[in-house]
Amino acid sequence: MSHPEHITSSDHTHYLHHTFFEPKDNDTKATLLIVHGMAEHSGRYADFAQFLADHGIAVATYDQLGHGQTIKTPNELGFFGDEHPVQSLLKDVIIMSDALKARHPNVPHFILGHSMGSFIVRTVLKHHAQEFAGAILMGTSDANPLVKVLIPINKMLAKKAPKKPNTLFAEFINKRLNAKLNTRISTSKFAWLSEDIANIEAYEADPLAGFEFTNNGFMTLFVLMQAGLHKRWATTIAKDFPMLFVSGKNDPIGDMGQGIRRVVNKLRKQKFSNINMRLYPNMRHEPLHEQHHSAVYYDILHWMRTLSS
Repeated sequence: MSHPEHITSSDHTHYLHHTFFEPKDNDTKATLLIVHGMAEHSGRYADFAQFLADHGIAVATYDQLGHGQTIKTPNELGFFGDEHPVQSLLKDVIIMSDALKARHPNVPHFILGHSMGSFIVRTVLKHHAQEFAGAILMGTSDANPLVKVLIPINKMLAKKAPKKPNTLFAEFINKRLNAKLNTRISTSKFAWLSEDIANIEAYEADPLAGFEFTNNGFMTLFVLMQAGLHKRWATTIAKDFPMLFVSGKNDPIGDMGQGIRRVVNKLRKQKFSNINMRLYPNMRHEPLHEQHHSAVYYDILHWMRTLSS
């Protein structure tokens, strides 16, 4: 595990806090870049990244703009920047991907995006899929008609008060997602995240997780969702490009598994030939943090190994 030289964000203002997890004895079979989700940070992926490194996969994690240790001050949490925030997030993926490839130039390169990160990765793949051996889309969803309605509202709010936390939208999203649960194992507003109460409690106790997005943050999120969830989002991607969709069967973001099935079926109807799906019973939005996460770890490892051999 290492933190080498500074890597500058495409906004030319922030350094992207990052960590490289390296296999022992330089025995690297492939690489994986992890793009984290909304209101969390790369540190939450350290256990998974180390697991992969122990099995020959070099991993890079990083904190996106407005998140984790990439921020300069606490009031930057949930704020992506005044100038072209969507483009900055997308370009930062390529910056980090190139940094990882430079360390391991002669192996297959994979990318994983979770939740908001999955929308970012889906958008990046439109123009850069050829740079990867495959993509893992975790905690993602199908098209949401609400996004089209919310974008103009959030653009107006972001223009008027970009750095103001939007409590109303944050509460609306949590309530809407929790309402989809069949059972509530926790009274937490983040109950939709996990079947594991310990994971929910850890998330709530983490000062760099669960924060409210600013108006700028929500505007950026919904624009990314519109791009990444469009019914023809994958038109420019090669039909044999490998994609693995990973979700809990009880994830409200993925419409309790049904949204993931719809995405996969659409891609197969569009003649994509290398689409795989893993839906895990008794798991919600964060399969990597559930009590039985080891099954998810090994399934992802097996998928990557199969494509790397």
